Amino acid sequence: MDAGNQAERTARSRDLILDATIECLLREGYAATTTVRVQSIAGVTRGRLLHHFPSKQDLLTAAVSRLGEQRLSRRLEDQDDEFGRILESERPDAADARSDWAIRTLWTGLMHGSFFSALELWTASRTDDELAGNVREHEKIVLDRVRDNARELFGSAVTRNPEFDEVFTMIFASMRGMAVTYTFSRRDPHREPMLTTWQRTARTLLLGAAPD
Repeated sequence: MDAGNQAERTARSRDLILDATIECLLREGYAATTTVRVQSIAGVTRGRLLHHFPSKQDLLTAAVSRLGEQRLSRRLEDQDDEFGRILESERPDAADARSDWAIRTLWTGLMHGSFFSALELWTASRTDDELAGNVREHEKIVLDRVRDNARELFGSAVTRNPEFDEVFTMIFASMRGMAVTYTFSRRDPHREPMLTTWQRTARTLLLGAAPD
């Protein structure tokens, strides 16, 4: 067999396994994400799975990395949600409207399945030191990129405020905390009541706009 074809087949089967792991984390949760279940979802042999990932720990370590890549590379126009595509097409020019739009865009991004798959790994990390180390490393990378992307979303009129990083960190931490409640609330995220609070906070602290 041609070496190039073999390498491609190997990479493809590895991708299938990792995609199946992330799907299982999202749909069935951490406890159900066993190597046997992932093997079934991926449609690969036991030998193929163990060739790539000899243990569940190896599999989850690689899944952390893959989730980080997905969360870093995903753009609004790639979302399944039409709402996200509408947001991207309606980027405002005025600073206050741009700030409101940026907040809503960040919130929409948090509602992607990759966040909830990652959340399963965060929870498991509480009692798994090795997994926790991997999660900490990748979350730092993800948050640094999110902060960079936020600067682009808000625009220079907002980000030139020297307190931008602190205000953004505060608001985004609140957003992530609220996003966690969507694991059980079953609410419509497009109608999240806190959206107006986050928007008002950003305008008041970063643009000096009077509260609504």
